[in-house]
Amino acid sequence: MIHVEGLKKLYSGDRGLRGFNVNIAQGELVGLVGPNGAGKTTLIKILATLLPPDSGTAQVNGLDVQSEKRAVRKLIGHMPDVPGVYQDMKVREFLLFFADAYHLPSARKRAALEDVLAWSGLGDRAETYVEHLSLGWKQRLVLAKTLLHGPTLLLLDEPATGLDPLARLELRRQLKELHRRGVTMLISSHILTDLEDICTRIVFIADGMNVGQTSPSASRTDGVDGGTTVYEIEFLSSSKPKEIIQGFPDVQVLSLAETTLRLGVTGGREQVARVVSALAAAGVGVTRVQPASALESQYQQLFGSRQ
Repeated sequence: MIHVEGLKKLYSGDRGLRGFNVNIAQGELVGLVGPNGAGKTTLIKILATLLPPDSGTAQVNGLDVQSEKRAVRKLIGHMPDVPGVYQDMKVREFLLFFADAYHLPSARKRAALEDVLAWSGLGDRAETYVEHLSLGWKQRLVLAKTLLHGPTLLLLDEPATGLDPLARLELRRQLKELHRRGVTMLISSHILTDLEDICTRIVFIADGMNVGQTSPSASRTDGVDGGTTVYEIEFLSSSKPKEIIQGFPDVQVLSLAETTLRLGVTGGREQVARVVSALAAAGVGVTRVQPASALESQYQQLFGSRQ
């Protein structure tokens, strides 16, 4: 679906892309991760036909993003990192405006409009002025607009920035649904836990180059034996949980900080539940239990010295 080879786009100070390579197959949901200035937005803008590269090739479904722009634009939906909305329009007017911008035929336009209103949950707000929507609802509106022409590839640049936790959960649900429908996605984001939840693959970018990749399912093992999931347990500082856990089979204490315990668990979620129950019965004040974000650890190892 996406083929990028030797892509270069340099700005002052050598920032941008410096020979970036990546291949993304149809149906993949790929997260693009890297520090500020790594080249994430530049890559997405080039793929969206909005920015010409200095050299290299970038193709979408076999179409060159520079010489075949019009054909590429029919396939893609692009959400920039700062999406603009027209505040003095009603939701329906906003969507109709962009349906016209996409040159949708009249019959298809009305069907597409009703589909995205229903899918995004904006049906009851169709006559609401955009300025009266919360940030989360505005983000839903921008995604709905992006889907009007039925793109098969979505290019999303920091789509969850500024959203509260509930709005982020809803966005993740929507993206998972689109993925189930077969839509290919490239998502740039600094919210690593969101990417771990929804992506099939993570690509790391630094200094304008591809510096590696991982899969969220693989990152969960965090370097321990296959089939092992790493969990983090937070507890009150007065507690001493290590002695209690050492008697459990299929549970390995990986590290113990002042109030955080990292466990490698091969017995599944049921074993985690038994561990937490034993801690509670022993008077240990457990305050949080969740799978550890190994992606955050990988990010720190790769980019900690670049910040």
